[in-house]
Amino acid sequence: MKRLRMTSFSIRFPWIVMAVAVAVTVFFGTQFPKVSFDNDPENMLAEDEYIRVFHNEVKARYNLYDFVIVGIVNETNPDGIFNVETLGKIDSLTRELISLHRNADGKPEVMRDGQPYAPALESDSAWERGLAKVFGNDVNRLFAEDGSSAIIAPEIISPSVVDNIKQADRGQLAIQYLMEEAPATREQALAIKHDAMNNPLYKGTLVSEDGKAIALYIPIQEKTYSYNVANLIETLTAGWGDADQVYVTGQPVAQDTFGVEMLVQMASSAPLAGLAIFLLLLFFFRRLSLIIAPMLVAVISVVAAMGLLIGLGFDVHIMSSMIAIFLMPISVADSVHILSEFFDSYHKFRDKAETIKHVVGHLFMPMLYTSLTTIAGFASLATTPIPPVRVFGLHVAFGVALAWLLTMTFVPAYIMLFVRTKSLEGVCHVQDQDSCETKRSRLDNGLHWLGGFSFLRWKLILALTLAVLAVSVVGISKIKVNDNPVKWFTQNHRIRVADRVLNDHFGGTYTAYLTLKPAQITTPTCAERIERMRNAAQERFSDSLPDAAATFLAILDETNSKFQALQDADIERCFVDLVETARGLDEQVSGAWNALGDEINYLNPEGLTYAKLTAAIANVGDEATRKVLAGRMKAHENLDGEALQNKALDIVDEYAALSFEDFLFEARADAAAPAFKRPELLAYVESLQAFMQTVEGIGKSSSAVDSLKKANYELNYIAEAPADRNAEFNSIPPTPSAVGQVFAQLEGMKKKDSLFHLVTKDYNEVNVWVQLKSGDNTDMVAVVEQIEDWMAANPPPVELDVGWAGLTYLNVVWQDKMVAGMLNSLLSSFVVVLIMMMVLFRSPLFGLLAMLPLTVTITFIYGLIGWVGKDYDMPVAVLSSLTLGLSVDFAIHFLERSRELTQKFGGWQEAIRHMFKEPAMAISRNAIIISVGFTPLLFAPLVPYKTVGFFLATIMAVSWLATLFILAALITGLQKYLFNHKDTKDSEEEA
Repeated sequence: MKRLRMTSFSIRFPWIVMAVAVAVTVFFGTQFPKVSFDNDPENMLAEDEYIRVFHNEVKARYNLYDFVIVGIVNETNPDGIFNVETLGKIDSLTRELISLHRNADGKPEVMRDGQPYAPALESDSAWERGLAKVFGNDVNRLFAEDGSSAIIAPEIISPSVVDNIKQADRGQLAIQYLMEEAPATREQALAIKHDAMNNPLYKGTLVSEDGKAIALYIPIQEKTYSYNVANLIETLTAGWGDADQVYVTGQPVAQDTFGVEMLVQMASSAPLAGLAIFLLLLFFFRRLSLIIAPMLVAVISVVAAMGLLIGLGFDVHIMSSMIAIFLMPISVADSVHILSEFFDSYHKFRDKAETIKHVVGHLFMPMLYTSLTTIAGFASLATTPIPPVRVFGLHVAFGVALAWLLTMTFVPAYIMLFVRTKSLEGVCHVQDQDSCETKRSRLDNGLHWLGGFSFLRWKLILALTLAVLAVSVVGISKIKVNDNPVKWFTQNHRIRVADRVLNDHFGGTYTAYLTLKPAQITTPTCAERIERMRNAAQERFSDSLPDAAATFLAILDETNSKFQALQDADIERCFVDLVETARGLDEQVSGAWNALGDEINYLNPEGLTYAKLTAAIANVGDEATRKVLAGRMKAHENLDGEALQNKALDIVDEYAALSFEDFLFEARADAAAPAFKRPELLAYVESLQAFMQTVEGIGKSSSAVDSLKKANYELNYIAEAPADRNAEFNSIPPTPSAVGQVFAQLEGMKKKDSLFHLVTKDYNEVNVWVQLKSGDNTDMVAVVEQIEDWMAANPPPVELDVGWAGLTYLNVVWQDKMVAGMLNSLLSSFVVVLIMMMVLFRSPLFGLLAMLPLTVTITFIYGLIGWVGKDYDMPVAVLSSLTLGLSVDFAIHFLERSRELTQKFGGWQEAIRHMFKEPAMAISRNAIIISVGFTPLLFAPLVPYKTVGFFLATIMAVSWLATLFILAALITGLQKYLFNHKDTKDSEEEA
């Protein structure tokens, strides 16, 4: 038979097969030293994916970096974190991180108390040090190739190195840091607290509103440094004591820490799972020499799949780290079927070669199709839009194919060489030459009962199945698609603890960026500029200088009409004549006021009264000017002397300062002002941020508007003035020119580029930092939807292009792509496998039957996920491929043997008795081995591994029960359509 060619060759030339297997293992094993790891969820998206490209553009445009967040919390001191000792520690830590450099030995070194200090960063655990060496995870890797520090020192956000937006002199901001040096007294510490709490950029971000915590933001050159930077910080703060608790978190830290601990998990959980499978095989087959073969098949398959992945230059990602976990049960599945039948059939032949041929002859086609369906299930992942998932699916498919080939060749060769005939004689107690009686196990008895129950109670089983499906469908409707890298850790993991603590104290440790820019930046035409000037002039001059204002407005109207035909062809010409005209108008207006001012200034204040003042200026200037002054002075006629004189001069100065020429130049500058120097657009951002404060999930938002308002307040602050007067300046300046002047002050601060994290240098784009208290995708989606709804209901003054960036938003995008991709992959592979089943069984009905356990299993598993409230995340999504492969495997074996036994015994009633012996035993052993074998994963410290362990075991159990119960019941109900035998019809009537 053609199907036995490979096996026959292996029986005849076992040493050749062994040599080839060893060579394959060695070849792929030599690829392992080239391994590189990638635990960045950003790489879930293709490099040319729009959102990923835009995210990187935003980071470059605003000079943004990934941060390691260090929270220091003091709950014991009455002053919270703002005590002398704690602020001193924070200042020292900041300066140590800034001073990080490589010493002569190539090790990280900082300056501590003026002296070089090289912290010991290696783990105390020999096991962890060994793993770090094997996997190339050097904790001293804190420098780029050019030797520069992984920490971007100028961009550190810490009280010691952030600007203190505070008035120096009237009209000037102080050029100093919030904490120029560590405080020596409580008063100094509280002064720092006062300045920090009164800065909207720092309150809720740098310092907690309760004053008990400070968060340092440590920017790093690449996310891959985050674990080592976190380790450095934990080492530097190890001796701080219990009063000041240090917490390190942030999405980059979570991702990088997961990558490191993933290696530990790979090195522990996979071997433990392998050990559990080994012990179960030993329990079932009682022959150590016999069960080594499937374990070797699993090891070779895993080594080859991982070696191929590494050799092709792919990084080991969170997905590919699970290749061993997924491959191991699949690799041993066919071997267990062969061993099970070999174990039960050897006494019939008492010859290894003949027994192997008999077993492979029976199982070749079922095992071929089960392998092909599993390969199809995983290979279908290549159609997903997630690169690491594609890599994972294709390499598992390769491993499955290799496992099938090894089962057909390596296992027979191994049995021929290493399983002694003498040891096989004890497989059962031989009573005579023709029979072999064995003691029935509990599993035998259980399967015997199950066969009878499935035959006699098939209607009840089908009714219960429908009920389970109905409940499961309801559960599926409850599924929440969600992921969060921080939730990849268990509740008591230090990353999760830090996340909870810091999000309780601060506005949020999860950041998203909302960028706004005009959809089209255009230069206003001459006519548009004049129209804007006309409106501004009317507002500024109509009340104060009604006659002059009317003249000026008429001039503007004439100019507009004159130059309208030019549009923007010669904008400069618009202002030449206007300036000359305005200058003449100023001379006319200011001449009268200046004359009044000169006359009043030379009056003798001694005995000066309102009546004397009025008489003195009766013939000075023109009547209109005198009338305006009289109207303004009417409220002050009770004054006398110098007070009266000064009040009159103040009014005169006010009007004399009203210059049409200055107005023109100011209006000209305002007309050309970039988008985010215009008060109306800045006010829109202010309103948007006010709305954000009402959105659940947003803890804080920051923008250039916050800096602008704070700086404007400080520049205009007068200590002796009323509080409400000062509060009026905590606002956006009224004109683009005024806005520009305040921004110019901020540009000159000590940390000059801080402003440009929030606005571009041309002031045409703005970046709103949104702090979220949760990194869940569902929370990010809810925030985006609410903000977009608000913007739709409250359109901006000009059309804006709106974009989202940031790691939290990136997670939403790849999660959506993963869900859609996995669904398409599952549906397409379902159709492919259905067609394969119809071809295998040469029967559409049998093909549909083969898919039923799969359908029930997938529906039940995802219904269970919905009912227990487990998020549909990446590991759960990928489990559908495993469900498809293994559920169909059991069904193929069950249906193939059912047809064979029914044909042999002439009816299903007799066949089912034999079906629930060796065939059901092989399926049961397989299911139990895989289900129980992966329970060690439940003790893993990483949630994805726990998820895989639990659901993999559940999938096996449900697939097993669905196959034995449902298929047996369905065959009983449909036997007259499935088998064309008289005895079968008779058995149906008896049933």
